[in-house]
Amino acid sequence: MDITRLGDAEIATVDSSYPAIDVLNAFREGCGSVENQAATAASLTAADWQEGSAFAPTQLVMFLAFAQETGGSAVTEAGGTMSEMQVFKKTVGGEELYVVLSEVEIDRTRVSACRLFDMGETRAIPPETVAEWLNREPTKTIDQNGVQITDWEPGTQAAHDSFQVFFIPPGSQLADIFKFDGVALKSDTVGVVE
Repeated sequence: MDITRLGDAEIATVDSSYPAIDVLNAFREGCGSVENQAATAASLTAADWQEGSAFAPTQLVMFLAFAQETGGSAVTEAGGTMSEMQVFKKTVGGEELYVVLSEVEIDRTRVSACRLFDMGETRAIPPETVAEWLNREPTKTIDQNGVQITDWEPGTQAAHDSFQVFFIPPGSQLADIFKFDGVALKSDTVGVVE
């Protein structure tokens, strides 16, 4: 295993024991449709994800509360609306994964997002693995100060605006800012409200 220092946290940059491709495939299958929250929820249900927030771990509950309060306030101030977030759970390759769906509408513009979390995970999904999986290089990579964020535009599908892969190692000072540590994936779309 190759260890790299990111700020005050050590992260494993290569660890073949993490089921990265299985996690990426499960994300693409469940979050393949992000044109709106209802369509994504149906896609997740069809892919055998279990809906319900009662089983969400404490760290995810804290993330949801922060996102709903902070995001909701910002959206309301801008004259828009924010949906109630939906949570889904599935075990993939031995990893307990959670997906959070959200949707914002402001000035007849809708932004739908699908986020996957592997909370507390200590192994990163290397950007090279994702680039090979998508068959294209990332648009942007940030790899410093206890966080790794890699962006692709468009996302996993041409209709998606973006796809991001996050890794915040446990112990990173930035975990307090992002409100989680571990692995996260995010797809989103921007569309017109009809």
